[in-house]
Amino acid sequence: MKENMLNNYKDLFDDDESFSPYEEPNMNRPNCINPGCSRPATPMKGRVGQPGVRYRIFCDPCHRSSYSGTALAIGVTPFKNGICSNKDGQLGFACLIRWELVTETYKVCTEVDHINGDPHDNRPENLQELCPICHREKGRRQGDYNGHR
Repeated sequence: MKENMLNNYKDLFDDDESFSPYEEPNMNRPNCINPGCSRPATPMKGRVGQPGVRYRIFCDPCHRSSYSGTALAIGVTPFKNGICSNKDGQLGFACLIRWELVTETYKVCTEVDHINGDPHDNRPENLQELCPICHREKGRRQGDYNGHR
C-alpha cells in the first residue's frame, strides 16, 4: 500500500525525473550547468539533505547523456565543447595538446574545473573546460586538492 501511495504521489511530478519521495528540499542544491536545463544537479557523494553532500555539475539525465551518447533533452545544449580553455595559455602555462589534431572521439575526455577551487560552487561563471593535463596542473599550482577545501 505504501508503494502504491508513493507511485500516486510521483504521478503528480511526472515531469521531474529526479523526484524522490525521500528527499528533503535543499536550497543549496545547484542546478545542472548545461544551458537550457534547469533540473537540480545529482549527488555524487552523500544524499540530498544530509550534511557533506557533494553534487555533480549535471542533473542525472545530462550526466548519463555525457557518457552514453544519448541525446540531451530538447532545448538543452552541452556546456562542454571538447576543447581545453587553456589552449592559449591563459592559466600561465601552455596546454600540451595540439587540439587541431584531436579527433572527436577523444574530445569527450575534457573535464570541468572549478576556477576558484571550490567544488561546491557550480555557478557557470566559476566553471571552465580543461584537458586532464591542464586540470591537474592548475589544481597542483593553486592547491585545489587540499581536502576539497
